[in-house]
Amino acid sequence: MTQRNRLSKLVHSTARFPQGIRTALWSKAFGRIVPMVGTAKIRYLEVSASQVTVSLANHKAMQNHIGQLHACAMALLAETATGFVTAMNVPDSAIVLIKSMKADFKRPSKGAMTATATLTAEQQKLMQSTEKGETLVSVTLQDESGEEPIKCEMLWAWVAKSHLKKKS
Repeated sequence: MTQRNRLSKLVHSTARFPQGIRTALWSKAFGRIVPMVGTAKIRYLEVSASQVTVSLANHKAMQNHIGQLHACAMALLAETATGFVTAMNVPDSAIVLIKSMKADFKRPSKGAMTATATLTAEQQKLMQSTEKGETLVSVTLQDESGEEPIKCEMLWAWVAKSHLKKKS
């Protein structure tokens, strides 16, 4: 059985609500935890220990000079999905940090975008059982046409909170 941290317990506690209400609750709560996510109006569509799916509408505040989602907004979407799936698995005594990100823009995007980050069972077990580590989190970004205008790689690390306090 997987070990639950506070974030996964929060997500689990919403399981009895209909999907639309869960999405609204997650989006509001997580937007308060990470204010930039709330400001960008990222929506949480699915949240579990193995997969997180988030979306971002092509609204004016997130657009570039040609009316598409800005490159940084697309990267934020990928970072949000991968970061939250990672955070669902690390112990409460640890903190997650992005170590590196790579983004290859393949073609112009069309409309809103969705990012889905997934972890393997092995990655989850590693995160849940070690105080420190890193893993490359898989993420797929699709626009309204169903195409993938951007390919991303996100390397996430986790360390004990006590380790960070000693460094300060």
